[in-house]
Amino acid sequence: VYVLVDDWGYNDVGLRSTYMSWTTPTFDQLASEGILLENYYTNEVCAPSRGSLMTGRYTLRLGIYSNQAELPLSETTLAQELKSAGYQTYMVGKWHLGQSTKYHWPTQRGFDRFFGFLGGFSTYDTKTQSGYVDLHEDMNLVTDETLLSSDYHAGYLYEDKAEYFIQEHSEKHPNKPMFLYYAMQLIHEPWTAPDIYLSRCVDIETDVNASTDISPNYCGMNVMMDEAIANLTCTLSQYGMADNTVIIIAGDNGGERSQSGNSYPFKGHKGSWLRGGISNTAIIHSNLLPVSARGTTYTGHVHITDWFPTIMGLATNGEWTGSYSDADIDGVDIWDAITTNSKSPHTEMIFHSYLGAFAMQ
Repeated sequence: VYVLVDDWGYNDVGLRSTYMSWTTPTFDQLASEGILLENYYTNEVCAPSRGSLMTGRYTLRLGIYSNQAELPLSETTLAQELKSAGYQTYMVGKWHLGQSTKYHWPTQRGFDRFFGFLGGFSTYDTKTQSGYVDLHEDMNLVTDETLLSSDYHAGYLYEDKAEYFIQEHSEKHPNKPMFLYYAMQLIHEPWTAPDIYLSRCVDIETDVNASTDISPNYCGMNVMMDEAIANLTCTLSQYGMADNTVIIIAGDNGGERSQSGNSYPFKGHKGSWLRGGISNTAIIHSNLLPVSARGTTYTGHVHITDWFPTIMGLATNGEWTGSYSDADIDGVDIWDAITTNSKSPHTEMIFHSYLGAFAMQ
C-alpha cells in the first residue's frame, strides 16, 4: 500500500512540526513502529514526482518538467510491472500523469481499478476543475449525484473508496496479492476542511518560522489526512491483510508556501529546487520489517525513484528483472540498506533537469 500525501511540507508532519505537533498521531505512531526516512527526496512539483514514482526514472528521461506534462505512453509503469508479477492493482485519488487520450488514463497504464481525478487540481466539494467534473471510475465519468454532492467532501470520498477497494479485493481476489496506490488529494489546495476538523484547529497559532499565517483549514486538513490513514490501517486489519502488508506513506514535494505549507528548517518550498522544495517525509511500516529495524530512523539518502525497484524486489522476493535494463532505472532497491541501517546505495542523485539547468547532489 502506497499512500502519497499531496503538498506536505517537511515541517507539517506532527512528529517534527514546530507549530502543530498534535495533528498526526496515527502517522507518528506508525513512524515510531516502522522506519522514518530522514533524508527523503522528491521532485519539486506534483507531476514530475508522480512520473518518477511510477517509473523509477528521473524526469530528464521522461520529459516531465512541469505539471502540464504527461507520462509518455512508451514508459512502463510500476502498476504494469506488478500486474505482470501477479498483483491485482488499484488506484484511488489524483493521477496527474495524462488525460489527453484515454490511453493515458490509469486503467490503461496498469491499474485494474481506478477511482479519482485525472488532472492536478479538483475542488473538494463539486469535484470540478475549471467548471468541469473531473471524477472517474475506471474509464467512466462519474455522474452519481450522491458522489458529486457538495456535502460529500472529496477527502471522505477517496478514503471511502480506498477502503472499499480493500474489501473488494478481499472478497473477489483472496488468493492474489494487492497493490493499492492511494494518491490523496489532501492536503492540496483549495483548503476547505469539514467543520469537525476546523473546530479542532480554531486556536492554532502562527509559528515564528512559518512563511505565512497558518490557517485553521490547513491544520484541519492535516488532521483529516491523518484520520484517513488511521481508517485505512483499520480496514487492512478488518480484512486480515495487516500482517502481510508493507505500508509506505510519503509526500510528493515541499509545502505550498503561499497557503501555509511549511518546509522549515529548509529554504524553499513547492516549486523550488532548494531543499525545502524537494525534502519530504516518508515512512515504511510493516510487520514484515525485521524487529531490529522497527522504530528506527534511516539517515541515508533515499529518492522517490527508489520505490519502483524496492517495491518490485519485495513483490517478487528479489527475483524481479523487469522490462528495463539497469541503465534505464535510476532508482535503487533500498530495502536492505534501510532495514539494516547501512550506507545508502546512492552516490549521486539528480533532483531536476530542465533546459540545461541541473540540481544534483
